[in-house]
Amino acid sequence: MAEYLHYYILFQNHTDATAMYRSLKGKGMYAQISPTPRELSVCCGVSLLVHGEDVDRIKEIAEAEDLAYLSISGLNNTFDNTRHKYG
Repeated sequence: MAEYLHYYILFQNHTDATAMYRSLKGKGMYAQISPTPRELSVCCGVSLLVHGEDVDRIKEIAEAEDLAYLSISGLNNTFDNTRHKYG
């Protein structure tokens, strides 16, 4: 897997994003709700920002728990914590 600065999980809808967020946080993993970067998709406006080293484990969790997502994509974007974080 190529190395990127940031990794985003993209979703079809907010419900799927929330389910994945709750699962990852429940396992003590890093996940931050973030606006979806337009460079990656114009899907639902919410994505999860995750650590690159967790991507393989996240895929395993998603499969085991039947959690839906569109893709996990890397991006070398400039991170602005005031723009890329909800709440």
